Amino acid sequence: MSTQPTSNELAASRTGLADLRSHLANERTHLAYLRTCVSLIGFGITLNRFSVFLQQGDKLQVGQKIGVLRDSANVGLGMVVLGILLACWSLYRYKHVNTDIKNATFRPMDRAVIGMTLIFLLLGGVTAAWLFHV
Repeated sequence: MSTQPTSNELAASRTGLADLRSHLANERTHLAYLRTCVSLIGFGITLNRFSVFLQQGDKLQVGQKIGVLRDSANVGLGMVVLGILLACWSLYRYKHVNTDIKNATFRPMDRAVIGMTLIFLLLGGVTAAWLFHV
């Protein structure tokens, strides 16, 4: 004779599974941020090395002042800094969402998401302009 779980037990089990799925989704999001950080840092290092390549090929002189978009070393450094800042943001966001999951609350961060998107669009546009201008 097997005992059937009560509706309260089933509800508690489903709630626990929902919380588990929420925590796992939060971790996946955090890992996606970290993959983006690694990509930005790698791209920044590549741009920096490209600057060295241009200098060695006499297409760009060391210390040459052509304009802000022509200095790939600074653009590369900017991408590395952006990657590091995004990693800090990712950790903050992960902790924020983790707390929301534990407290069964949700506080959207609309302004922060829009701001981050605009920053990425701006920096991506500046980098693209630099790449096509060289």
